[in-house]
Amino acid sequence: MTMLVKICGLTNIFDATTAVDAGASALGFVMGGKVLPVEIEPHAQVVREIIRGIPAVVDTFVVTHLKEPEDILALAEYVCSSGIQISEDIGIEKVRAVRERTGRKIIKTVVVRDAVSVDKLKAYEPFCDFILLDSQVAGYVGGTGATSDWKLCKHMIQAAGKPVYLAGGLSPENLIEAIRLTEPHGVDVSTGVSTYSESFLRKDRKDPEKIRAFVALARNVSKHAVS
Repeated sequence: MTMLVKICGLTNIFDATTAVDAGASALGFVMGGKVLPVEIEPHAQVVREIIRGIPAVVDTFVVTHLKEPEDILALAEYVCSSGIQISEDIGIEKVRAVRERTGRKIIKTVVVRDAVSVDKLKAYEPFCDFILLDSQVAGYVGGTGATSDWKLCKHMIQAAGKPVYLAGGLSPENLIEAIRLTEPHGVDVSTGVSTYSESFLRKDRKDPEKIRAFVALARNVSKHAVS
């Protein structure tokens, strides 16, 4: 099985190009919902221009905390992404409405919390192409840097009927262990490959070496039987 690798939280063409060149299969652009501080919230116009330069073989996802189908669809249409990642627990009917109105690939984030999380996964998966398991901290879903409960993640992955991305506190340092313990179809990272510097005026930038290391490790582990 070839491991899917998604680099998320991208805000500029330099980091997006690095991810593509490293071999990432999908890119994520967080926007909508006013979840991020304004200084790192990518503008729709910027994201649209970045996506125009991304090879068609690489999926591009609007990762949004918007809650209304009309807003979610309008944003994806504007930036011309190939996919949508719905981060909030907006309810089955709203996810169904998005599914019925678009041919774009849909990732539905499910928070790894307790046994009820499995029920949420099973309820959402008929209306999406992928499930993404992530952590939640202080009300924020994704991009928290907090590690998920990998034992519960494995249970959820085994229960799923759709391919599952593992996220939540992944980094080049813990990726191999996470994959071996959970056996996901794909992995997703944002904070784990980020770098922060005063020279970036607090803007989130990715570390090229961390991106390359993360993708290479994921690809290498997927070539071998996990245990």
